[in-house]
Amino acid sequence: MGNLKTIEITLESKDIIQFQYPKAEEEMILSVLNGNDYPLSNIRKIGVNPIIIDLGSNYGSSIIYFKDNFPDSIIYGFEPSEKTYILLKKNVQSLDNVKVEKLAVWNKKGKFKLHYGPKNLSGSYSLREWNEDLGGEYVQTTTYLHIIESNKISEIDILKIDIESVELDVLFDIFTNCSDVPINNIFMEYHGEVVLNELKETFSVIYEIIHCNEVSKSQGSVLMTLK
Repeated sequence: MGNLKTIEITLESKDIIQFQYPKAEEEMILSVLNGNDYPLSNIRKIGVNPIIIDLGSNYGSSIIYFKDNFPDSIIYGFEPSEKTYILLKKNVQSLDNVKVEKLAVWNKKGKFKLHYGPKNLSGSYSLREWNEDLGGEYVQTTTYLHIIESNKISEIDILKIDIESVELDVLFDIFTNCSDVPINNIFMEYHGEVVLNELKETFSVIYEIIHCNEVSKSQGSVLMTLK
């Protein structure tokens, strides 16, 4: 995991978080904490106690960001990697109404290999194979439907999906098997113009799709708001 860095974060609620992460991943972490990846100005239909589901919670920066902006929210976070999950749990343990689980969310249940990516950065771990074997670990997967049913969720205010190249797998699974539970806002990372185009062609009928953080022509994130 490399050298760790600890920063102190004071939330709007006055809670103070000692947030720890690998120094090598600082740029990614700060981009999330500063609101670059998930800008909130265009989101719609947020309840009094928003339900937020965070798929790919990493070290917890997105959970802390959402909790800071929505102090009364109830957040469910999922992170499959053992070493990443250890820091995640530590970073968010003091937050109220935050539940994190060491699981990958996919369109099938079972044990699958989580492939490590270039430079072994946690943000590149994927259930999809890379062009070369860079190592990995076997993780337990669950489905979105199981999350909804086990937590008795009837509506979601914000769904965040950052799960390294299997985002569309999960999104199609959601609207195939769980379409009766409305999702008011979806933040999703995409990899490749083909994925982005497919996203627009399939979901623009029911969602307005807004670009959030374009890293390159083929990578970035979008906000999908329910029309």
